[in-house]
Amino acid sequence: MTDSKQPRESIVALSPGFPEWLRDSFVEELPLYVILKDLEGKFTYVNKQTARLLDLPIQDIIGKTDFDLFAAELAQKFWDDDRDVIRTGLAVEHIEHNCTTPVSRLVKVRKTPIRTEDGKIIGIEVVFWDVTAHQEAEANLEQERFLLQSLLNNLPDFIYFKDLQSRFLRVSQAHAQRLGLSDAAEAVGTTDSDYFPEEYAEAARTDELQLIRSGQDVIGREEHAVWPDGSETWVATSKLPLRNEDGRIVGTFGISRDITELKAAVEAIERAKQVAEAASRAKSEFVANLSHEIRTPMNAIIGMADLLVNGGLDQVRSEQAKTILESGECLLALLNEILDFSRIESGRLELDPIQGDVRELVNGVVRMLAVRVNEKSIEITSHVTPETPRYVVADFVRLRQILINLVGNAIKFTAQGSVSLRVELVKQNDRDVTLRFSVSDTGIGIPSEKLEVIFEEFEQADKSTTRRYGGTGLGLAISSRLVKLMGGTVQVESQAGQGSTFSFSLSFPVADDAEVKDADAETRAAADSSHAPLRILVAEDGATNQLVAKMMLTRRGHTVVIANDGREALDLSADSEFDAILMDLEMPEMDGLEATRQIRDRERGTGLHIPIIAMTAHAMETDVQRCLDAGMDAYIAKPIRQNTVIDTIERLVDP
Repeated sequence: MTDSKQPRESIVALSPGFPEWLRDSFVEELPLYVILKDLEGKFTYVNKQTARLLDLPIQDIIGKTDFDLFAAELAQKFWDDDRDVIRTGLAVEHIEHNCTTPVSRLVKVRKTPIRTEDGKIIGIEVVFWDVTAHQEAEANLEQERFLLQSLLNNLPDFIYFKDLQSRFLRVSQAHAQRLGLSDAAEAVGTTDSDYFPEEYAEAARTDELQLIRSGQDVIGREEHAVWPDGSETWVATSKLPLRNEDGRIVGTFGISRDITELKAAVEAIERAKQVAEAASRAKSEFVANLSHEIRTPMNAIIGMADLLVNGGLDQVRSEQAKTILESGECLLALLNEILDFSRIESGRLELDPIQGDVRELVNGVVRMLAVRVNEKSIEITSHVTPETPRYVVADFVRLRQILINLVGNAIKFTAQGSVSLRVELVKQNDRDVTLRFSVSDTGIGIPSEKLEVIFEEFEQADKSTTRRYGGTGLGLAISSRLVKLMGGTVQVESQAGQGSTFSFSLSFPVADDAEVKDADAETRAAADSSHAPLRILVAEDGATNQLVAKMMLTRRGHTVVIANDGREALDLSADSEFDAILMDLEMPEMDGLEATRQIRDRERGTGLHIPIIAMTAHAMETDVQRCLDAGMDAYIAKPIRQNTVIDTIERLVDP
């Protein structure tokens, strides 16, 4: 490789005691760049690594100087460094950029003088190796240390690292301050026992030992902390095992976040929720009680008026009775609107879908409201397109309520012209159908700026509208919410003075025609059947309501026995046979629900079952369910109407 014995001897001197062939192989195979130079700077030896770096054969390098191989400026730097080593006789070591390759790399360079046995310097030995990856790793590690320290210094969370003996290895500045320390470094080597009562410290130690044994993380556990300064906070704590590169647990890591304000806010929200729920319950109870108190006297007013209208009076008195009846029904409608809105607002209103006839629904709405049209110079029309399926499954009670509200409003706000109700098919498949309902009028219309608010509760297009036309302002709000509950949205198109069109589209399951027709046949058969005089027990504590019920039933030829409370009804039903019982719910001594339960208990095992019909001023869905749960067969809300009472009784009693 070279004829110079001195450089070869220098290389041999690098590893005394090794065979020469092994030393040569060792130098050649190491990932090092080795160069030997004489005092004139000529290359006397380079290993293969260096030759590959310079991309030259070894023989083309030997005897050359740096000035032959590198740019003058770089060669001069190498020469100056070499002269310093020769002049001082001292080895030097430093890191510099390797500029001999296309991509600059960091190398660590060691230059050592070559001496003879008597100590004379005869050349210089240069060894360098690539430390780019190492330096980058060091830089990355330093950056990570910086970032970690920045987090520990600035995060408000309480962060700590502990060894297997629960000694602090590192803590965040926030945690150090909570421990009463000015510098986080002061915590290193200490334990919780140095800051907290032994009971707390022991609990923390037990917790960490369990974490170390199980290796299972603890995430977001809420804890009540009492700090060395006596302050108390709530913290959400997460603890994780610290693992080394082999996966072995070598300590624990914990982070606690102060959630005192958050917990206080959550508790405040919960208290506010409880207050709101209590207020909602109180409101519902108030509305229910108000309904009961109003319906009780209304039962007498409407019941008596109903009897008078159908009692063969002369025309004048019949009109007077009719006025009383219509006024009572108007008051009842307002009360029902308030109840419905309360149910919807509290989320307690549930739909009750049944099979029904769309055309009969439309015709029934028009028939019911035709009397209002007759009082005005307007025309009411309805149209169901031929392709619209006749039978669907829907909550026909609520659907009828929506249409009555919309058509009723149209009639109310139309002085002349027409009101029309239209139903048309939007789309249909084998199982479902989508229908569009629209109500149009030629009435006063709605100003554009009011279109956004008319569906809000207690809102009408103009305050003068309330004074002129009446109403609570709940009708459209209720209709809109009912349509939304059914899966649709009420749309409105209107201009002031140009009339209005309200519309909505709903999807329904298609009903089987055969099943509906069979049900219709059963209904007609029941309606056509006539009953022999029945013996009916009326349990009612109000004298006026007793009189109303008795007059309604005796007019149809039935015999009526009065019980003044539930206890009396229980005794009378045991002593005598009755075909049916009309049972009020709220009575002294024993209420109607308890009386019904005891009657059903008495009947158990006898095969007997007397129809019991609730007759009450309570009108909420929960009241209906309470009646059914107690064993009642049907429910009639006060104020009662003669036809409703008779139809219900005769439907339940076998002819």
